[in-house]
Amino acid sequence: MVEKYFLEYCKIRDNIDLKISEILSFYKGDILCKKGCSGCCMAITLFPVEFFAIKQETDKGSLKTLLSPSFTLDSKNTKQNQDCIFLEKSICTIYESRPIICRTQGLPLFYFSDTLEDYTISFCDKNFTSCREDFEFNTEYSIDLDKLNSSLYKLNKEFMKEINLENNMDKRIQISLLLSNNNTSASASDKIDYKSPSLYFNE
Repeated sequence: MVEKYFLEYCKIRDNIDLKISEILSFYKGDILCKKGCSGCCMAITLFPVEFFAIKQETDKGSLKTLLSPSFTLDSKNTKQNQDCIFLEKSICTIYESRPIICRTQGLPLFYFSDTLEDYTISFCDKNFTSCREDFEFNTEYSIDLDKLNSSLYKLNKEFMKEINLENNMDKRIQISLLLSNNNTSASASDKIDYKSPSLYFNE
């Protein structure tokens, strides 16, 4: 029953990937993000629908096998403002399943002011370094952050209602907890406990 929300999440993710391809093609050499650049890879929190969609996807391939044999999950790995625990030698070990925010980091993101009268475009300061001072972004080749966040929020709201956790609508989950209860011998339904928010939610 919850799988339909995960499928919808994957559609949003696929659409973002298509948009990113267009952006990279349009700006070509101005975006320098590449494999091994991990300055923006921090310990983040996720909407529950995104967390569980990624968890279901990564558990199929035994998430722990992607990590260094010496890796252990401890308190230092669950704090915010730390490097993401899925980084190994500056490489993302869950790259294909990485969260949407990780996909958009560094790219031109535009969002409107509270009055909706003007907008701001943000991007990584390592990108667009060779552009002229009069350079202007084309919003068609930028990611509408407000629209993206609204889509994720709406989907998460529906997901939380489906699993009877409306009271936890604004809760977010630490990405490090993707490692919890990762029992590859169990069925998919056994691995994920949607009804025990205390196991996952970031207080």
